[in-house]
Amino acid sequence: MNIDGIHAMSLRVLLVLCVLGGALSPVQAQSGPRARAEAVLPAGTFRDLEAIANEAGGRGIPTELLYSKALEGAAKKVPPPMLLSAVRGYAERLGTARQAFGTEAAAPMLVAGADAIQRGVTPDALRSMAEGGHHSPMAVLVLADLVETGVPSPQALQVLREAMSERMNDQRMLQIPEHVRGLMREGHSPMAAAERVWSRMHRGGGGMGG
Repeated sequence: MNIDGIHAMSLRVLLVLCVLGGALSPVQAQSGPRARAEAVLPAGTFRDLEAIANEAGGRGIPTELLYSKALEGAAKKVPPPMLLSAVRGYAERLGTARQAFGTEAAAPMLVAGADAIQRGVTPDALRSMAEGGHHSPMAVLVLADLVETGVPSPQALQVLREAMSERMNDQRMLQIPEHVRGLMREGHSPMAAAERVWSRMHRGGGGMGG
């Protein structure tokens, strides 16, 4: 059983962003997942996990994310070797997101960035988003959804930049991929659908209908 095959727009990812956004106290966020992992994992597996987390922490990656990832695997009865492999891969994606977003990026951005990388978004696309001053985890998740739908990165970034410039709220931003998919069902290519959505937003001050 693979614990990496989870769609970014799932409730799991959105819940992670909410939790990291403040639902847990700093003490709970940092010590809770580690303590639970130590309680449920075999001793040898936990030692290996802690080594991975310590190395990643030295690179500026929040270690609670890795312990939480391990807990996901433990809950799904993933064998220890596969669990550790998944955590290592997650650590690498978080590290890549850290490099793309910079040292000041908060944990929600790293979670969204790691998920986006897994779904085909390039580090350069994430870096371009950050360099444009856009630091919304939801925008990163929507970018990943568009890329996974088949929209080329330049067009996906164009759409997200327009949404951010219009100060679109998260709920409306989440509707963007569905508008693109709706146009694709009408026969438009992913690129053409994204460009049409961008044009509607650009002309209408954020509107996507019509």
